[in-house]
Amino acid sequence: MKLKTQYAKRLFSWTLLIVALFAGSLVVVEQREERLSMFNVLTSKLDAYNRLIETSYRAGQLDSVALVLPQDLRVTIVKNDGEVVMDNEAGSVSSMENHNMRPELREARFNEYGTAKRMSTTLNQEFLYYAKYYDEFYVRTALPYDMELQSKLKSSNHFIYVSIFFFLVMAVFVYLLTKRYDRMLAKLNDLVSEIASDDFVVEDAMKIKDLDVVSDQLLTILEQKEDSRKRIEEAQRRLIQHFKLSNTGIALFQKDHKTQYANTHFIQYANMLATAPITDANQLINEPALLPIKRFVEDESEWHNTSMTISHSNRIYEVKALKSGHGSYEITIEDVTEQEKNRTLKQEMTSNITHEIRTPLTSIRGYLEMLKFMDLTADKQREFIGKAYNQVLRLSEMMNDISLLSKLDEEARPFEFQPVNLHQVFEEIRVAYLTKLSEQGDTFVNNLPQGLEIMGNHSLLYSIFQNLVENSLRYAGPNVRLELNCYHQDENHLFFSYFDTGKGVNESQLNRIFERFYRVDGGRTRENGGSGLGLSIVKNAILVHGGQVQARLHQSGGLEILFNLHR
Repeated sequence: MKLKTQYAKRLFSWTLLIVALFAGSLVVVEQREERLSMFNVLTSKLDAYNRLIETSYRAGQLDSVALVLPQDLRVTIVKNDGEVVMDNEAGSVSSMENHNMRPELREARFNEYGTAKRMSTTLNQEFLYYAKYYDEFYVRTALPYDMELQSKLKSSNHFIYVSIFFFLVMAVFVYLLTKRYDRMLAKLNDLVSEIASDDFVVEDAMKIKDLDVVSDQLLTILEQKEDSRKRIEEAQRRLIQHFKLSNTGIALFQKDHKTQYANTHFIQYANMLATAPITDANQLINEPALLPIKRFVEDESEWHNTSMTISHSNRIYEVKALKSGHGSYEITIEDVTEQEKNRTLKQEMTSNITHEIRTPLTSIRGYLEMLKFMDLTADKQREFIGKAYNQVLRLSEMMNDISLLSKLDEEARPFEFQPVNLHQVFEEIRVAYLTKLSEQGDTFVNNLPQGLEIMGNHSLLYSIFQNLVENSLRYAGPNVRLELNCYHQDENHLFFSYFDTGKGVNESQLNRIFERFYRVDGGRTRENGGSGLGLSIVKNAILVHGGQVQARLHQSGGLEILFNLHR
């Protein structure tokens, strides 16, 4: 089987090369040391021969020593000046040239001994020379550098064979080890490819378990990545679910305006703003009305968000754009028609409140200035004080009504609901206004069954009936009939009719009498006092109790209020 990965091939090649170099170096060093050792043994023998020859030469017994010397040993004695005195291989020394420049003699001159392997000019044969200096002369011995001597100096090949054997064993071992890691690296490479393509599961990572520490760390990383991926997918799922349920149109785009995601509300609003039907959300960016948004998303400035409002088909839309990294962006479209209406309504209400408060305050200030700066009789003083007091009462009532309306406008404000007897509540109001009813000659009729109950807020229900009765007492005129009936019931609602037989209103104004601070012309005018908020409080309190309200002219000519309350 061949190695699959390039890394394994390189690892095997480099490891094998290093082992080969190491083994070769060992062989070279061992051969060199072995040859040096053999050469030292040989020179030691020659040195012994030289000492023996030197002693015999000085004693004049050189001939007797020649008998114990090897037959192939060449012996030469040379004077200090290089003149050859004796050479056992040469016939006559007189014909021999001066040896002063022989390398072995020059070396021996400075190191006591010298060696050289060279061709003999006298015998025309290669010798291994060993010379030693003895002050007055040199003793030089030599052996023919023939096959026998070469074999003696030649190192043994056993170490080479052993080295080759271990090199082969090591090569096989390295190959098997590299093959093992090659399989692991191949698995790791496959796993990395799966990870890169997000096509993996944590269980697949177990196939690299034999990578020991690396595998443990990689498995930990993969488990963390898998956990992160699941959390991201869950977050994306929740985010997309939120987008789907949101009333806001949301769309995500890439840098080239390609749509990544768009919910149904975005497609719906986009078609409301587009000049022609669109099927892909990215078509909206090219609409003339969205030109500022397009310029913004294509601008490379540091601004990250912008917004604009567009009026179309009696609706108001707020369009927002948010840029994120790498040129991607998102656009949201929200129908803010109701918010704009509420904002306008609040502005109008603030203006009306300011206007309504200014009137009694101006009156109070006028009365107090007359009391302070004018010399009035006691009767006039009492008259102006009474008028100022009435304006204070009117201002106090107005502030109470405004406070109640503010509470009703707070949708999240919790109102405590409990069983409330409606007949008893209406009776409480009759008792509270008994004196005024008597003064105006009005008739108060409570036709509600005595045990009629609903789950509601007692304070708000009291405000409904109180403001209905006050409206009649204030604007209907004297000698009228005030009557409350429950004309129908079902499983969920109770249906009521309240009317007075006094002065009615113009039929064209019936749809506006529940507006805040709205007053009708004719008999029901601000001359009779009031804040202009009573029927608005009635409407909002009924809405809190899950009901609806409307007004019509009663057959007697007075005003009739029809409403229902959730049981």
